[in-house]
Amino acid sequence: MVKRTDYKAALMSIHPEFAQLILDGKKRVEFRKTRFSLDISYVVIYATAPIKKVIGYFKIQKIQVAAPTELWKSYKEVAGIDKGAFQNYYGDMNQGVAIEIGEVYQLSQYIDLEHISKSLVAPQNYIYLEKDSFDSIRSC
Repeated sequence: MVKRTDYKAALMSIHPEFAQLILDGKKRVEFRKTRFSLDISYVVIYATAPIKKVIGYFKIQKIQVAAPTELWKSYKEVAGIDKGAFQNYYGDMNQGVAIEIGEVYQLSQYIDLEHISKSLVAPQNYIYLEKDSFDSIRSC
């Protein structure tokens, strides 16, 4: 049985252009609509099509939950997206989540999900990774 403490990372689907901006240090925040329900220290970056691989991971520096207008004020300089895309993403939502990106680690070789776990599939948003799975990614 997996305990809540066995998780320390989430696998997150990110469009390739934004994933690359994170790896390049130009995007220092990842916006999401919902907050993690578990205590997560790292986000593993799964670059969506056409790449469809794990390409790196980052340490979470801080998570802020606030109104989208407040998030934009705080993070617009490091958002890696323009205001229109930001507003379209949140629409009429009252609350959003900003995941501040700390140290970033690019993998020397990108990894197929099946090499991490045969049952792992690309998440719509994110999924929690068990410690063993995350440790195998970190060793690449």
